[in-house]
Parts: sequence; C-alpha cells; structure tokens
Amino acid sequence: MRLRFLPSALFIALVLPAAAWAAPLTDSDLDGIPDEWELHVFKTDLALADTDGDGKNDRQEILAGWSPVAKNTKIKDEDSDKDGLADRLELVFGVDPTNIDTDGDGYKDGEEVVSAWSPTSTGDIRLQKTIRIDLSDQRMEKRVAGVVLASYPISGGLPKTPTPVGTFKVINKHPRAWSRSFGLWMPYWMAFTYRGHGIHELPEWPGGYKEGKNHLGRPASHGCVRLGVGPAKEMYDWAPVGTPVIIER
Repeated sequence: MRLRFLPSALFIALVLPAAAWAAPLTDSDLDGIPDEWELHVFKTDLALADTDGDGKNDRQEILAGWSPVAKNTKIKDEDSDKDGLADRLELVFGVDPTNIDTDGDGYKDGEEVVSAWSPTSTGDIRLQKTIRIDLSDQRMEKRVAGVVLASYPISGGLPKTPTPVGTFKVINKHPRAWSRSFGLWMPYWMAFTYRGHGIHELPEWPGGYKEGKNHLGRPASHGCVRLGVGPAKEMYDWAPVGTPVIIER
C-alpha cells in the first residue's frame, strides 16, 4: 500500500533524527556526524563537535546550510557520491553521502527524493511535494517533506492586480494555455484558483516573443506567478494536480 502524503511530523520521526545508519558508525565527538563522513565528506574535525568554534555543532550548521569549517559562510553544495543529492541534503534526509542508494532498492537517493519517495525505506512511502511562493522575495521554492530542493525567481502580481495569499493546490494543468483576455500563450500553465490565477512560463505572444524575462525577481503580472524558461517546465513536470501551493507575503 502506498502512502500518498506522509505527514511532516511522521517524516521527521522516521528519517531526520538518529537514523538507522548512525548506530553502527563511530562518532568520536558526538556531534551527530559519523567519523567517516567528517573525514571524507564534510572535512570537519573528528575530535571537535564544533569545528569552527562558533558555538554551534557541526551537524546543526550543516542542516541550517552553513559551513561547519568557516564562520559566517554558506556551505557549498557538493555531491560526494554523485547520486543527485547534495551532501548537506543527504544529512537532512538521513541518507549516506558515501552511498548512492542508501536503502538498496535500486534507485539513487537523489532520484527518490526529487520524486518524493522515501530514500531510507524499500517500502512505498510517499513524501509530500509542496510549492512555496514568497511574494516579498519574489521567489518560488520546490519542496519535498518541507525541505527546499530548489529556488527560482518569479514575477508575481502588481499592486493593482495582486497574487492571492493563502494555501491553494494545483487544480488543473495545460502545457500551452491560451489567454483570451490578453491574446497570448501561457506555457506550462498550472492553475491554483478558479478565478484565473496560475503558475506559468513567461507569457508568449503569437509571434514567439517572450515577455518579462527582465522582470523576474519583481512584480510584473496581473496576478499570476511567472517563471523563467526552464524552471517553468521543471515545475510543471514535477508537480501533479493536487500539489499544495503555499503563497506568503
């Protein structure tokens, strides 16, 4: 039986803390990172729980996206085992950054996470996909189980035609929707209200001209959420009908 949406609390209980791989591995400084990973992946001090001495242990820093070896520095996303999942995210999801297939089910850890399947279980455990949009920053986040996998600039609604705020879901999709109101195409359309609001690629005029590339990162639309070429198709292919869309300001 497949669980379509795994509640975040249950996901955290199953995956994030004290995952099964931690028990047999030595952790000399008790910072929550096995010595093997400190040595070969994160390059941290096996004898110090707080390698850079900033008051936070190495695991806490990595989970928060900060370098454990350099103060006030964002961590560089590297993928030691080349499984499509950055080392930092391997720690977040409780998988082995030196093993491309932690649960041994034949699928790479990165493939499972992006597809929203548990990378730590051979069972059919579904994780939650979510689209989060921050209108104050004009960015969209691609999330699995609350974890940000990618972030893209958007153009939300102008002050006179604002994008609605709240919790919605993808209610229908079309690869190349036509706007009768404006006489142009809206590729990779994903509606999230019944009032004409949707996520789509930059509007395209009948002659092929793409409108608004230089506006990404600031409001420019009549209430929809515009994405650039590339990210729009990626999100369209990734998010099925029913995917939650959380819009905040």
